[in-house]
Amino acid sequence: MLRMTTLLAVGLIAFAAPALANAQAPTAAQVQELPNIPAVAGGWQDKFWTGPDGTKFHYVEAGKGTPVILIHGSGGTATNWMANGLAMALAKTNHVIALEMRGHGQTVGPDGKRQRRTPNMDLDVLAFMDAMKIHKAHIGGFSMGGSITSQLLARAPERFYTAHFGGSGVREVEGSEFAKMVPPEPRGTAPLDAKARELYDARAKAEAAKAGVTNTNTASNVSAGAAASPTAASIDQSNLSSQPAPAAVPRPPLDLTKINMPILAVVGEFDAPYARTHRLWREAPNFKRVILKNRGHLSSYIAGLAPELYRDSLVEFITANNPKK
Repeated sequence: MLRMTTLLAVGLIAFAAPALANAQAPTAAQVQELPNIPAVAGGWQDKFWTGPDGTKFHYVEAGKGTPVILIHGSGGTATNWMANGLAMALAKTNHVIALEMRGHGQTVGPDGKRQRRTPNMDLDVLAFMDAMKIHKAHIGGFSMGGSITSQLLARAPERFYTAHFGGSGVREVEGSEFAKMVPPEPRGTAPLDAKARELYDARAKAEAAKAGVTNTNTASNVSAGAAASPTAASIDQSNLSSQPAPAAVPRPPLDLTKINMPILAVVGEFDAPYARTHRLWREAPNFKRVILKNRGHLSSYIAGLAPELYRDSLVEFITANNPKK
């Protein structure tokens, strides 16, 4: 049984329980900035799939091999995963698919208008897998995408080889005895936060123009906390689809103790890494955590700032857990 915390920085790797890792005195290596992945301009294919209720889902894909399905954050789009270099690195060994969720990007209702988000976007992922004849895949998501990933682990864990959480995780139940055990978070602000917000807003406007919609999901009104919820971020209310939202479908409670698949969480140092992942560390039998030094929420993921450490950790994780032929 593997329960592992990985605290990573330039030239430094430490393995420890979260309280011990958080208590380590900083060294010169720990405060150096992580090198960034250059933004990627292309190399993937844009495609569309019509779901059972008529929703037209936009998705992008690249590569061949064992499928990896990636889910973007709140206010983001499928191409976020490609442009930041993470998906394109995985595409060297795997078939990578980034799916655009309801209420985002070019995914629209039957009337061509932006939809509201639903509490069951996990069902959209499973319907997509069925339509593409993907019996089993690696799954992962950033922020809101991590929330959807946890829903999938509750509903259909047998459909996935691994699970990956970026800027997210599974929090302890508020007010529980375990919530009181979460180590204190690092204080301060990530040095690249302002630049990350600027890049996020510019990209959001460009993607909205491409989709032909008004986009109100700028970094100034989509906080890191709101981004963890599938329904929290603001969208343009004046151009919403008239299509009724699908009825909520209950899912089983998430029991991490029974999920033996490898799970990876990659979270910025200033993005509440312990609060987001303490329950995963405590309950999941096969868990690894990577903390990105000096990074916040968007500066861990946005194209042009996503660090090489995120890419390298994710590629190593996926390739090590690809099924053997």
